[in-house]
Amino acid sequence: MTGRPHEDLVLRARVRLLLCDRWALDGEEGLWVYRTLFAVNPRVHAYHLTRVLLNLSYEQRLAGLPAARRALLREALEAAAHIPADGPRHQHGYEGYVLAALGRLDEQEGREGQEGQQGCTGQ
Repeated sequence: MTGRPHEDLVLRARVRLLLCDRWALDGEEGLWVYRTLFAVNPRVHAYHLTRVLLNLSYEQRLAGLPAARRALLREALEAAAHIPADGPRHQHGYEGYVLAALGRLDEQEGREGQEGQQGCTGQ
């Protein structure tokens, strides 16, 4: 989440969002659209960026990549900090969801670390 993106990219993201036939974009497409638009107006796009990042962190292809999951969740936590307090009620819990996901990731890494140590000591 650095600097303002080029205006052509912002325009492309806005057009893609307008052409969406669902209430929100998901997946990698949603990620680039909401990352781009978040850089321009964090208050408006924080919720959607947080939601997309959180959902991507649960993808099966990242199951064995805790560092990648953690990076997505940290970015989600940064975005969640911009969700307006006066926004819709369903948006308010997302910071807690991200923190819970980070906690579960910490627990999982802790268990795997303990299992690895037990295997090395021959227990």
